[in-house]
Amino acid sequence: MLWLFVAVAVVAVVIIGFVVVGRETSIQAARARPAVFELEEAVDFIADALPEDVASRISHDDVRWILQRDVDLLEEATTEGAGEGIRVVGEDQAIARILGAAEAADRDLSDGDIVAVLEARLGYLDAIGAIGPEVHGPDEPLA
Repeated sequence: MLWLFVAVAVVAVVIIGFVVVGRETSIQAARARPAVFELEEAVDFIADALPEDVASRISHDDVRWILQRDVDLLEEATTEGAGEGIRVVGEDQAIARILGAAEAADRDLSDGDIVAVLEARLGYLDAIGAIGPEVHGPDEPLA
C-alpha cells in the first residue's frame, strides 16, 4: 500500500513539473527576443556578405572601424537633438561623415566600401530582428 502512495506521489510531481515547464515554455516562446547588436558577430556577418571586390580590399578591422564610426554618428545625432523630437540621419550624411573620418584617420576606404558595409549592416540588423515594419511619423522630421 505504501508503494502505491509513493507511485501516485511521483506521478503527480512529474505531471505538475511537465505542466509548469510547458506553461513557461509557451510564455517564453510568445515573447519577442530582444535584438542585440553583437559587434564581433556583426563584423563576421557583414564581411561574409560583402561583394567580392569590396571584400578583397578591406579587412575585418576596416568593417569594425566603419561600424564604430556609424554608431558614433548615431550617438551624436541622439545627444545633439535631445528633447527636440525625431531626428533623421540621412544615408548621404552618414557616408560623408564616415568618409571624412576615414580620411582624417588615414584609412584607405572609398565611399563604395562604406556603402557596401552599411548595406550589409542592414542585412545583419534584419537577421537579428532589429528591423520591423515601417513606422509613419511626422511629415517633417528634424534634419
